[in-house]
Amino acid sequence: MRPKLRKMAPVAATTLAGALLLWLALVVTVEPIPGGSAPRSEAPVPAAGPAGRPKLVGYVPYWDQRRGFASVTRNVRMFDEVSPFWYAPDRSGGVVRADPSQTKIDPGAVRMLQSHGIRVMPTVTNISDEVPVEIVSALLHDPVATRRHVRALLDLAITGGYDGIDLDYESLRAADRDAYSAFLRQLAAALHGNGKLLTTSVHPKLSDAGYDERNQAQDFRAIGEVADEVRVMAYDYHWADSPPGAVAPAGWVDDVIAWTVTQIPAAKVVLGAVLLGYDWVGRSGTTVDDKTALALATHYHATVWRADDQSPWFRYRDDDGQQHTVWWEDARSLTGKLEVARKYHLGGVFLWRLGGEDGAVWPELRAWLGRRHR
Repeated sequence: MRPKLRKMAPVAATTLAGALLLWLALVVTVEPIPGGSAPRSEAPVPAAGPAGRPKLVGYVPYWDQRRGFASVTRNVRMFDEVSPFWYAPDRSGGVVRADPSQTKIDPGAVRMLQSHGIRVMPTVTNISDEVPVEIVSALLHDPVATRRHVRALLDLAITGGYDGIDLDYESLRAADRDAYSAFLRQLAAALHGNGKLLTTSVHPKLSDAGYDERNQAQDFRAIGEVADEVRVMAYDYHWADSPPGAVAPAGWVDDVIAWTVTQIPAAKVVLGAVLLGYDWVGRSGTTVDDKTALALATHYHATVWRADDQSPWFRYRDDDGQQHTVWWEDARSLTGKLEVARKYHLGGVFLWRLGGEDGAVWPELRAWLGRRHR
């Protein structure tokens, strides 16, 4: 397992030109405000999800924003939360765009989603190509930078009119564990004091130690105590640099969640359902979505097979004679993950990611959401 591979071919993002220029001036780089404190909201912190009902969360990546927002818009009545993948930390503790050349902040889309009752929780990540993952480790061990970062994240939530902040801080060191938990406590207190939510993603694991340092750095029990929602990235069982295989086998996903709910209240756990996969040549994989995978299978006249958990896969030989193996996730394999969420009474499911997904996932999700479908 490795961090989720984010990027496919860049796609131009939608934007509202006039509003965007003003928005970027206000929000793109959030500077600490000297002295004093941020204006407080009188609004209470909203519940993490519909009481007793599962919720649906979608990620919209900046490099495929047009397709991502189009998927949300076509299915807007189904979503509870959307996280545009827009921001990153900088070395001083501030917040910047995840990729200045591609990230297009779209306040019009934010307001449209909120008008439909959808919470918008922009993602702040340390895995952008423009941001070394080590930045967060450095911030965590510098008290001044930590306080500055908490303030910058709070300012982003307030100034942007967001419902909260989603953190995707990956590949931390084992030595960061206590400092990271302390940082999340500070951030949660700041956000909750201003009527905002905190959600965060975690690496999948089957024990507290997990399989390497990135797992050891995340104390699930401590994170679950302060975050409103914990998004478990239950995928990349096979990854870009591994041998080919299922990206999120249902049996392994079940094992991950079975342990996770011993550490975090099930109502706070949101299961990550990946809608992507990889096209491997040997141990080198390239990310594919459902549309790309099916186009390859059609072009090379490949037969698509199904694993026991319904994960689709096929092999083909390209025009240069290289042997490829493709595994990915579609509507049929999604069903097994939705069953895991139902089995453990989880708070919901998040989709990584929107854009290029199998269109048949939407009827599956609608049936799963059941009575809570608006």
